[in-house]
Amino acid sequence: MTSLTRDKLFSLKPEPKKHEVEGFGVVYIKPLTELMRSRRISELLNDKGKPDKATQEKRRANSIIDQVCDENGKALFEPSDLKQILELDGAKLDELCHAISEFNIKQEKKEEGELKS
Repeated sequence: MTSLTRDKLFSLKPEPKKHEVEGFGVVYIKPLTELMRSRRISELLNDKGKPDKATQEKRRANSIIDQVCDENGKALFEPSDLKQILELDGAKLDELCHAISEFNIKQEKKEEGELKS
């Protein structure tokens, strides 16, 4: 069993992973940073602690903005692209959103497994 060190913690930089996505070709997806993950979680509830419908409606578009990047990890989309993404054909975005979701599930399982070792 290993111990947590400062260097080990600070080495956990988000690294983009290459994926082949039907209809899109090669897509790079990166994990959320702690700041972005916390920000997105906080947006899920309104100021009364109830689920925020407007944020839920933007969830998939935000995942594209937050996680689709180039091979160096530089985001391909900006928050200012949200409106345009929301106007795209949702069915055609399904494969991309599915790839992001699968990536996140694998990342969560990997992190969970790493913590247990």
